[in-house]
Amino acid sequence: MAQRILVGVPPKHHVLLSQDEIAGFTDLGYTCKPVTYGRNDATAGKLKKIWGTMGKAFNVVKELYAFKPHILYLNSRFEPVGSVRDFITILIIKLFYLRKVRIVIKTHGSDISVLERESFFYRKLLIPFLRKHVVAWFFLSNDEKELVRKYDPGLARKVFVTANIVDPARSVASLAFREKYSLDENKFKVLFCGRMVRAKGVFSLLESIPLLSCKEDCQIVFVGDGPDMAALKKRAEELNITEYTRFPGFVPDHECDHFYANADMLAFPTYDSEGFPMALFKSVAAGLPVITSCIRAAKDHLSEPDNVLWVDGQSAASVAKAIDTLYDNHALRNAMSQNNRTIAKKFTRLEVCAGMHEVMMSLSH
Repeated sequence: MAQRILVGVPPKHHVLLSQDEIAGFTDLGYTCKPVTYGRNDATAGKLKKIWGTMGKAFNVVKELYAFKPHILYLNSRFEPVGSVRDFITILIIKLFYLRKVRIVIKTHGSDISVLERESFFYRKLLIPFLRKHVVAWFFLSNDEKELVRKYDPGLARKVFVTANIVDPARSVASLAFREKYSLDENKFKVLFCGRMVRAKGVFSLLESIPLLSCKEDCQIVFVGDGPDMAALKKRAEELNITEYTRFPGFVPDHECDHFYANADMLAFPTYDSEGFPMALFKSVAAGLPVITSCIRAAKDHLSEPDNVLWVDGQSAASVAKAIDTLYDNHALRNAMSQNNRTIAKKFTRLEVCAGMHEVMMSLSH
């Protein structure tokens, strides 16, 4: 009899990732069903968020009774707010679902401060409860696993490192696309794609522009939106560099993917807590040369100079030096492009889901 997995799919972020995993598990012989699980409205108050979390948890219980899965697989985040959501949800499941189910969580980024908190709630209730009832935790980098091991060796024994699925076929080079977004055919297009917040390195990238020896031949494209967007545009005006920049704003995932095939390199100097930055690995899959910070999944999968040039995400000079190096070295860009397409074969639907399948099957014994 095929194993059944009830998959918690976020309402907004990582939806396509969850759908790819459902397809991958189905290919491996599982029977899968999605259920909504994930963050609430970020603008809501605490009580409303708790109420929303409880409502979604009872909906998960309802689906558990209807589907009777062997595994409940939740996409979440290992950080204070996400961990409270997981705690409330799993507590409600344990109280109201009377059948056995193995609970597995995949965390899309982490903030290990959740393990440093001294409060009774976190130290004596939340963490011990999750450690007891979650049978496996998939993290997206070895860095994160080692941080968990530092603070909680017992929890670390349940941590396994995986990746996200990346499909290069979703990114297509097109003159029509470049014209739509005013991407200059005669410029060297440096792409940033992600949330416009300081921790993603967007200000370091912007402030690197005046330092570039190649800036007259470059177009720096900032795709995305976020709380620091207005400040970023204001800073571009202060530096008198708006002629070198493009700000397309928020672009839906299915269309945003095409930027990778229509750029010349990715600049992603993040120092955020994201485990497996999709912008970075979509660029790798599209064969883009990349510059980024030597952290988390980037450190696990990429090496300099074969795949990447490492930068200090808080240093505009470091970013400028790396961009100039790639601009000047056509042979290095070509070698990176070929190597990155090869690396991306590790992130196919089959490879990623087969690795998780191996872990989940070991849990049944």
